[in-house]
Amino acid sequence: MSRKRSQLAPAVLVAAVLLCAGFPQRVSADTLESALALAYQNNPLLNAQRAQVRATDEGVPQALAGYRPRVSANANISAQTNNVVTRPTPISPLVTFPDTTQSGGSTPRGFGATLTQNVFNGFQTANRTRQAESQVRAARETLRTTEQSVLLNAVIAYMNLLRDAAILDLQRSNLEVLQEQLRQTKQRLESGNVTATDVYQSESRLSVGRTQLYVAEANYRTSRAAYRQVIGVEAGKLLPATSVDRFFPNGLQGAITLGISEHPTVATAQSNVDVALYQVKVAEGALYPTLSVLGQV
Repeated sequence: MSRKRSQLAPAVLVAAVLLCAGFPQRVSADTLESALALAYQNNPLLNAQRAQVRATDEGVPQALAGYRPRVSANANISAQTNNVVTRPTPISPLVTFPDTTQSGGSTPRGFGATLTQNVFNGFQTANRTRQAESQVRAARETLRTTEQSVLLNAVIAYMNLLRDAAILDLQRSNLEVLQEQLRQTKQRLESGNVTATDVYQSESRLSVGRTQLYVAEANYRTSRAAYRQVIGVEAGKLLPATSVDRFFPNGLQGAITLGISEHPTVATAQSNVDVALYQVKVAEGALYPTLSVLGQV
């Protein structure tokens, strides 16, 4: 037994390395556990929800920016040109003097900077920060809800494909049995042991068997496509799943208690309540006086 384990250890290690290295398409999803791992990596719904969580995380540093000073700068430049024409008064209509023109220009410019540091704004910044943190917790619990849904769909797809593959094999074997029964019935008809009615009945059962085989093949192809859609890879030779009874809580009350304390939908609702409460506090903080320090250059 120890020798077999030592031979299997390298293969298990290689599979784990491939899975962690980001090559899920090369890993054969022959077990339920590996199929769930592939679904967790490949499912686009999960990837989209993870991106949404990352976007929500950015709300925390945005809220914390209210504690930091704000700096604004401005600069201006312009050009001015002046032309002054002086026309002397003539002494007589016959004696005049030419006009005198004086030109000049300037380029006024300036720059400045303003620094504003918030000192007190009715605790709005603190409440906005706590609100952003509650939104992050709600987004993470929503991700957990999506994970549960995707993994449940992966289990359903796995077990449906396993079931339909077994039914397809059963219908194929049943069709072979019906064909053999028809052959034997025809031989017995030739020897006079049965009537033509028995042959017709065998042919009818064979036709029903073919129909059931076609239905089983259609169901198998449908389940295989659903597996590809949820897991993200083509199905290999699936192995039966192990029992999950060991994960069940002890009794109905234990299940209810565990669900209330750890179900992501409940946790999301609680975080959303916190978000709404902090939003009320932010609105109340707008009624308070504010104090800030202003510096200009």
